[in-house]
Amino acid sequence: MKVLGSRRLAALAGCAGLVFGVAGTAGAVHAQARVTAAVSQSQVVASWGTGPLGDAAIASRPLYGDVKGVSDVVQVDARYGHGLAVRSDGTVWAWGSNTFGELGDGTTTSRPAPVQVTGLTGVTQVAAGCSHSLALRSDGTVWAWGSNDVGQLGRGTVTGYEVTPAPASGLAGVVKIAAGCDFNLALRSDGTVRAWGVNSVGELGDGGTADSAVPVKAAGMDNVTDIAAGFDASVVTRTNGISVAKTVWTWGENGAGQLGDGTVADRLTPVQVTGIGTAYIAGVAAGFRFTAVLGTDGRVWAWGDDSVGQLGNARTSTLVTRPVNTIGPGKGITQISAGQDLMVALVSDGTVLAWGDNTNGELGTGTATNPAGPVQVTGLTGATQVAAGQIAGFAVHAMPLITVPDLTGDTQAQAGQVLQAAGLVLGAVTKVADKYCAHLGTVMTENPAAGTAVSPGSAVSVTIGQAPSTGCP
Repeated sequence: MKVLGSRRLAALAGCAGLVFGVAGTAGAVHAQARVTAAVSQSQVVASWGTGPLGDAAIASRPLYGDVKGVSDVVQVDARYGHGLAVRSDGTVWAWGSNTFGELGDGTTTSRPAPVQVTGLTGVTQVAAGCSHSLALRSDGTVWAWGSNDVGQLGRGTVTGYEVTPAPASGLAGVVKIAAGCDFNLALRSDGTVRAWGVNSVGELGDGGTADSAVPVKAAGMDNVTDIAAGFDASVVTRTNGISVAKTVWTWGENGAGQLGDGTVADRLTPVQVTGIGTAYIAGVAAGFRFTAVLGTDGRVWAWGDDSVGQLGNARTSTLVTRPVNTIGPGKGITQISAGQDLMVALVSDGTVLAWGDNTNGELGTGTATNPAGPVQVTGLTGATQVAAGQIAGFAVHAMPLITVPDLTGDTQAQAGQVLQAAGLVLGAVTKVADKYCAHLGTVMTENPAAGTAVSPGSAVSVTIGQAPSTGCP
C-alpha cells in the first residue's frame, strides 16, 4: 500500500460600497458616475487546505482562494498529489506533482499552476488517482496517463509511466469514471462496471487478486447507477431494474470497516451494505478508510474510520463497520466527496460544507481546529461541484468578471478612483510623449483594453500623455 502522503444587482451593490469609501470628494462623484454594470461570470476552481492547490504562490491556506490560469471550469477532481479540471471547451488542465507524468503535458516536471493536458478534447469528466489520471470523452471512451506500474492505464501493458494521454483498451459506452489510488472504475451505459489496475485486496471485484492491465467486469454488477473509488476499495449503487430504489455494494480493502458489512475482512467480490435508512440515494463517496452515502433528502450515512470525525459526527477510535446516519436532512446537502480524512459537501444554496481532519486547514475555516460535524467553508458561494483531495478541498464556483472601464481622458488620480470603484486596481503608469498634445496629463491607452472582462482585483496599466520634447503645436 502506498503512503498517503439577479447577480448583476449584487455586483453593482458591491461596486457602490466601494464608491462610498471615497464619498465626499469630487473624484468620488466622478468614479461613481463611471462605474459600469458588470459583469459576466466565469466558473473557476476554489481550493483550500494544503497542496496541490493550483496556485503557484501558495502551498497551504486555511481559507479558500481561486486557482489562477483556468476559467470556464465545469468539473474538478483531485487525489493525493495533483488536481485536474475540465473546461467548457472540453480541454483538461492539471497541476501538482508530475513525477510519473500524471499531468499529461508530455513532461515529468511538476507544475504549481495549471497546464493544459496534451491532445485531449471533448472531455466531460476527469478522475485523479494517486499518480495517474483519467478522462472520459463525450464519445464514451476513457483516456489515461501517468503511472502504469500495475496497469492502471488500462492499455494491456505495464510500462512504468506514460506522460501523454491515450485510450484505455476495449472501453466504450462509458458514462462515468472513478479513480482509486492505483485502480479505476468505469460505469457503462448498460449498467455494468469495468475495473482495472491493482487488485491485491480485491479492488477490481472480479473474485481474484491478480492485477489487470485491461478492464475486467466487476462480478455480478448490473443495473449500476453510480460508482466511487476510495484508496483501495470500491462502492456502487444499483437498482433491481424495476424500482428507482437503490442498494449499495462494496468490495476491496476493509481493514477499517469501510465496506460496511459489519466485518473488517477484505472482499474480492461485491457485498451488499445493509442498514442504510433510505433507499433513495443521491450519491456515494469513498475516502482513504471510510465510505459515505448521500440520501436524496440530504441525509448522510457513513462508516469506517472515524478517528478525526470524517464520518460527520464526533470522532471515535472505534471502527464503525455498519452505516450510521451522521448528518440529518436540514443541511440541504446535494453532493459529497471524500478525501484522505475529510469530506466536502455541496449545499443547495451554493455554499460548501466540510468535516473531518483540519490539521492542514482542509476544512477552509481559517483555523486548524477540529470541530465535530460539518462547518461551512468560509466565504465560498456560488458553488456547483465539489471535490476532496488528500488534505485539500476544491469547488467549482461562479466568480464575477468585471468589465474594464474606459479611462481615456482621465487623470491618473481619476483613473485610480474609477478602477477602485469598479473593484480593480491601477497598475503600471507610463508617461509617453503625445505629439498632438490632446491628452496631456491624462490617459491615452490602457491595458487590458476598455470592455475587457477581468477578475476582481486585476490591475489595469495606463499610459499618460505628456508634452513632446519639441513642444506642443
